[in-house]
Amino acid sequence: MNLHLPTLLYVSISMMAMSAVLMTLYGRTRHVYRGFWWWTAAQWLGTLGLVLQAFRDTHPGLLPLSNLLLLQWPIVTLAGVRQFYPRHELNIPARADVVLLAGAFALWLVTWAAGGSIRLRVAAFGAGSCMLYLYSATLATQLRDFQRSSALKALVATQFIAATVQALRVVQAGADDTSGLGSVDLMLASGVVTVMLALVMVYLALLLTSERTERKLYEAQRQLRFLADTDTLTEVPNRRHFYELATKALALSAAGRASIVMFDIDHFKQINDHFGHAEGDEALRDVARCTREMLRGRDVAGRIGGDEFALLLPETTVDEAMAVARRVVNRLDGLQRGRPGVPLSLSFGVVLVREGENIADALHRADQALYEAKRQGRSRAVVASGSPAEPVFGESHRMGLGAH
Repeated sequence: MNLHLPTLLYVSISMMAMSAVLMTLYGRTRHVYRGFWWWTAAQWLGTLGLVLQAFRDTHPGLLPLSNLLLLQWPIVTLAGVRQFYPRHELNIPARADVVLLAGAFALWLVTWAAGGSIRLRVAAFGAGSCMLYLYSATLATQLRDFQRSSALKALVATQFIAATVQALRVVQAGADDTSGLGSVDLMLASGVVTVMLALVMVYLALLLTSERTERKLYEAQRQLRFLADTDTLTEVPNRRHFYELATKALALSAAGRASIVMFDIDHFKQINDHFGHAEGDEALRDVARCTREMLRGRDVAGRIGGDEFALLLPETTVDEAMAVARRVVNRLDGLQRGRPGVPLSLSFGVVLVREGENIADALHRADQALYEAKRQGRSRAVVASGSPAEPVFGESHRMGLGAH
């Protein structure tokens, strides 16, 4: 089947221009990232290169500029990739891209200026183009996002395919003197490959933009979730999230084998009043830090409100929970001794979670034990048993800083 090559050229120009228009309209109406306009520029420059091909017979002097515009696609696209991933520094600097493009163009230009045969010029153009595609694709594989970005992988695969096509053209030009290759054949092969790449690039540019937007949205959601679940001052779960985590942990613990510890900072209001809220905030951070350092991976800590904290300790008896409280106090004592600051002491209420009891009821009983510890003079830990209506308090244990 014989193709009407001028018609094919005009169709290629139309398709190339359409891809450039689509990317331009998208960029003007949507949020895009650095690098997108480099990809759009590659489309427009390629379109111009094909348009100049249409005047190759009447204006032969336009052929060098036309081929330069067709050669630029992988390098300008690579410039966009560099801009799109500004934090991913490549081993080869950007100026090497321009040098390589100039070298590939010079290879063809020398053969053209010397009056080389069509076969030789096709081979020179194909070799330079193949080198540029391989260079751009190889650099893209060095990006950290290459393994997780399907769009980046598709771009690299497309460029390797284009390099293979150009390599085949070189082989054909070198193997067959009578193949009848001419300027029309050069236009056809270059134009079709360029158009295919341009159409694929529309999809890839939008896909890369979509991936970036999706990752940013995921990160924003993760940060919002963190802010919703975490007390930002102390970096422990807030009251709502503590209830969620503690309920799940309790469900995985054997019945009657989990303890709740509730504690707060003694005379915290006086600390704020006498030393300022900055010292009060620092005291909360110190207590939270010491608490986190004393817990196992399955334990759950949370700030219930104000200066009140709570712990759920799965598979832990009340005696073991008391030992955890002592470790927290001793760690805080060591922290206070290591630097000047407001002297702190803690009071604790400890209960064993009964079979079938929920977190809210267990916390209520722990709060009763905590209140009893304060009533007995603070800097103490009290164990509560019995029902919320008739609590039974065990012997209080001195837990003040420096106490033995």
